[in-house]
Amino acid sequence: MKHRLPLLTVAAALMASASAQQPSIFVDFGSLSFGFGVPTTGYAAAAPIGGQWDIVDTDQFLGATSYTTPPLVDINGTQTAVTLTCDSLGLGLIDFESDEPFTTGDDQALIDDIFYVDGPSEIRLNNLPPGSYDVVTYAMAPDDPTGLTTVSVVGSADPLQSVGGDFSSGFVLGVTHAIHTVTVSAGQPLVIQCDFTVFSDSINGVQVLPAGTVAGLGMNYCGPAVVNSSGQSAAMQAVGSRVAADNDVTLTCVQMPQLAFGFFIVSPLQGFAANPGGSSGNLCVTGTVGRYVGPGQIQNSGVAGQITLVLDLASVPQPNGAVAVQPGQTWNWQTWFRDSSGGMPTSNFSDGLQIDFL
Repeated sequence: MKHRLPLLTVAAALMASASAQQPSIFVDFGSLSFGFGVPTTGYAAAAPIGGQWDIVDTDQFLGATSYTTPPLVDINGTQTAVTLTCDSLGLGLIDFESDEPFTTGDDQALIDDIFYVDGPSEIRLNNLPPGSYDVVTYAMAPDDPTGLTTVSVVGSADPLQSVGGDFSSGFVLGVTHAIHTVTVSAGQPLVIQCDFTVFSDSINGVQVLPAGTVAGLGMNYCGPAVVNSSGQSAAMQAVGSRVAADNDVTLTCVQMPQLAFGFFIVSPLQGFAANPGGSSGNLCVTGTVGRYVGPGQIQNSGVAGQITLVLDLASVPQPNGAVAVQPGQTWNWQTWFRDSSGGMPTSNFSDGLQIDFL
């Protein structure tokens, strides 16, 4: 493990445009003198779109406990009124560089140089236009895969998330980054809070985009699922928007057995039941469990081993009749599917997917 040399510091993120529209802002932290450079324009990292990156040159803030940047540019290079304040809460900002063994190119420019505090800190985005935003916080220690940084966003329904690991599998939620969605009111800063539970905190960069932009939607839980006959664990994915009024969520279950029939189930409550009804898998929802078994909703996984369904959030199946998703509610989805084990027919389940709606 490499020793972190205190050098300077400062924080992270994000967005705005010269217009009243919500901008997207990407920020990389690192030393221009000793670090790994700035990601090139067009680089997306874990987001679905790329663009221009702001650089917070940590060499400029050696010894500071708090620093506010000049106005940032958005991903199109347009000047905004948004500034970023990095506050070490009195502990002092430190920079660090280390060659993570699995990164190259733009990934290395983002991941391999960081700032840290060795304690709680805040990154505040000031002067953002009001609206709902997706916040991607890159918080992986480039020098120690056991390091865990905790990330939360004030006012977000998404829980505190721990981030840490290595880059061997590329960008992975909970390993390289955390994702939160939050609504910002006029005159209110967007506040990212960071700390650590193992080794030391690490902040590589931040992306802020209009809500619903980030490809990954929701948080997986109750996984990995029991391995099915494909030799893999079925996994839930979603894209779209957490804003209930947008009615824009598409579910996909991947890594299913080929040519297997299956359907999605849903409940407001998470739970755990091993091998229900003789299944090979685990049921991860409880309470009022609804099933998507209407016309066209029971699907075959085909040769790709996956099924997909566009949801109608105004009509979520429940035992006593369909209900509409409301802002502030949490819903949990899972997939049931036919499987085989030892040549005998059985059933199995994916992991669960939690979505907190705004």
